[in-house]
Amino acid sequence: MEILLLPIIALIGATVQWRRRKAEPGAGPTADIYLVWWLVVAVGIEGLLGAGAHLFDGPATAEEIGYTRGNGGFQFENAMGDLSIAVTAIMCLWFRGGFWLAVITVLSIQYLGDAVGHFYYWIAEDNTKPGNIGPPLWLDLILPPVAWALYIASRRAGGDAVPRSR
Repeated sequence: MEILLLPIIALIGATVQWRRRKAEPGAGPTADIYLVWWLVVAVGIEGLLGAGAHLFDGPATAEEIGYTRGNGGFQFENAMGDLSIAVTAIMCLWFRGGFWLAVITVLSIQYLGDAVGHFYYWIAEDNTKPGNIGPPLWLDLILPPVAWALYIASRRAGGDAVPRSR
């Protein structure tokens, strides 16, 4: 349940930064501030925590998701996926524009694909474990659309999401 705090922390942090910067000339679009916080905290830090759970507490994580067959060997592969998204999301602090687009695209494919899997196992196998239909599913459904909305808002406002000519 604590992973649901990270999107809230991202929104609070962005709001504090926005309120401090809004009086500055050339502070940039509000969407840029919120998008960076969303990608770094809600996606990046959450991904690091997810990778850690899969790597260092694999059997318990598998049990929480509802995968009790075998030794949960899929944990390492899930951890690497979470870790790669987390690292690139955190890199959004330094890289903007097309990099944001790439991170959000990968995030969307992975997380929305995960959501399809959660729904499938909920319906096909009646898997109602909290790791299947609880907070991880909610984040899979919330993180990508919010990132896309902020990215689109940044582009429309002429922010850092606008491609720059070389």
